[in-house]
Amino acid sequence: MADLLKVALAGCGGLGRAHARNVEASEGVRLVAVCDVVGESAAELAAQLESGPKPYADHRAMLAAEKPDAVLVVTPNHTHSRISTDAAASGAHVFCEKPMALTVGDCDAMIRAAEQSGVFLMIGYIRRFQAAYMEMKRRVDRGDVGEITLAHAVRLGTGAPGGVGGWQTRKENYGGMFSMYSHELDQLAWLAGEVRAVNAVMKYGEDPANEIEESIFMGIEFASGAIGSLSSSRVYPVNSYELGAAGTKGAFKLTAPGGPITFARHGGKSAAIEVPGNNGLADEIAHFFDCIERGEAPRSDGRDGRRVVAVALAAHESARTGKRVEVPLMT
Repeated sequence: MADLLKVALAGCGGLGRAHARNVEASEGVRLVAVCDVVGESAAELAAQLESGPKPYADHRAMLAAEKPDAVLVVTPNHTHSRISTDAAASGAHVFCEKPMALTVGDCDAMIRAAEQSGVFLMIGYIRRFQAAYMEMKRRVDRGDVGEITLAHAVRLGTGAPGGVGGWQTRKENYGGMFSMYSHELDQLAWLAGEVRAVNAVMKYGEDPANEIEESIFMGIEFASGAIGSLSSSRVYPVNSYELGAAGTKGAFKLTAPGGPITFARHGGKSAAIEVPGNNGLADEIAHFFDCIERGEAPRSDGRDGRRVVAVALAAHESARTGKRVEVPLMT
């Protein structure tokens, strides 16, 4: 690109700081501003960065003054929609961390804002940029396991929620444990397609100050006719992780984000597929900037983010009512 892409960051917590450093390491871009409602956090981060971004405590003031070409939204979940729609309305491309928002309506508002302004909206599903997941997706797409009949994910034992001021314990701010397992929901849909309906059960803890469920188990019906499951818990004392997809020819699974991938055909022996590692966080931001330069849609867009929120909220409704709940699709 002829001119440097002006980038602004909203959210100066740990993940926001990691994104800021990846922006600084990117060619053809300049981090012009950082913003956090805790003004001291923005000022502290700005002072640490070589690009000398201007600190702000209000994202609207930042947008008006800096007129950035792109904005990274790395703030608490309940603020994603408001900041993203404001950024898109200002004409900035938007990268928003997961989960996209806390309601389907807010997701739709973000998508409309981006479409009306003609800008890109990308959701931060880092798994789509980590080497082992990309390799498994590539092999599934080329038909190594045949037609997908089953997909499942397990993510257990990540510890109690927290966040500055305990914001992750409040439903109106955090939404639910899907803030954590949304990566797994996205991967299941990435591998097996649209989700048609869910059945779910969930368990809350005994701490009245924590409004977020501790564990959830859901059965999944895919539109293709495949079935699946997701199991997630914060309180499982021994960490456990697995992502798998099985089909008419065989199956793949990952038991650690970095691989290896285990592959087996029906009736055959399993084999380990080693995959060289990469920096998925840096690669997803590089992809976002590359999409802007080339004018190509990002790999994980607003509809991908909306799907995850719709499935998670359907699971909450299923757990509340004890019934199978269909997932509203975006037309």
